Amino acid sequence: MGNVRKIHHSISKNEEKRSNNCNINLKPAVNVISKPRGMTFMPHSSFSTVAKLPHVNTHAIIQSTPLFIGQIRALSNTSDEDFIHGKPTLKYATTLRKTWASMSNEQILHFAHLEVPEACRECVIRDIMMVDQIDYDEAKKVFEKIAASNREGMHLYAFPFQAGFAAAFLGGWVSIPLVFDEATMTWFNQHFVTSELPPPEDLETWLEVGAASWGWMEPVLGQISFFLLCMQFARAQLQNLGIRPYFNWQREKRADRLVEMYPRYDPEFLRAYSKCDRLASPHQFEK
Repeated sequence: MGNVRKIHHSISKNEEKRSNNCNINLKPAVNVISKPRGMTFMPHSSFSTVAKLPHVNTHAIIQSTPLFIGQIRALSNTSDEDFIHGKPTLKYATTLRKTWASMSNEQILHFAHLEVPEACRECVIRDIMMVDQIDYDEAKKVFEKIAASNREGMHLYAFPFQAGFAAAFLGGWVSIPLVFDEATMTWFNQHFVTSELPPPEDLETWLEVGAASWGWMEPVLGQISFFLLCMQFARAQLQNLGIRPYFNWQREKRADRLVEMYPRYDPEFLRAYSKCDRLASPHQFEK
């Protein structure tokens, strides 16, 4: 317990210094969530207005789970009366918000900053409500048009990924009969290789067929394997650098296009929603 108190004391001192530097009142810590600065919806607002939450010390989490729970409790709009022996009361459980529409602006902005699709969608809907001065249901209809506009041409952006998957999937399965099936191997040899085959008595089993075809299949499969290995290593290094050339390019292009189509709404909210939309199929949001 002595170590836990020391860790808790050091965290409290660090958070107090951070709060003094950022001019954010953390006493009590509940105010950080309930009334953060700059988190109301204003015309052309952005995620940069979101107040930074106090940093959770990961070392303290490893040292003491109760201390970590205490930190989370401090960042939530709860009191000790809402929990008994570490469990929520019935009264507090009835206040659980089950839909994104019922969450506060502060909560929506926080999750949108984490690129949660439902939160990004909710930001756009509430921005539509503010700009057009309409209710929630009408704003959802406008959002559906925006979402449909964002899906236009999505199949073209997804085509390189789909083509790569199809080529890899088909190539993997086709290579098996090309090596071990006598009829397929013979047809391939007649049209592309023209090599002399062993006598029929040496092609009686699938292993003998594989030994006969391996003379010309080994360079092809070996070269393809080495090429893919090099490409995989190169991709891993790009990921270490935080670079995804084509993926990031198509996301930025789609986001810029959506902002140009709807200039009256907040560009950062539109860009955030456009970037979190999936290439394969749209997210299924709650009605």
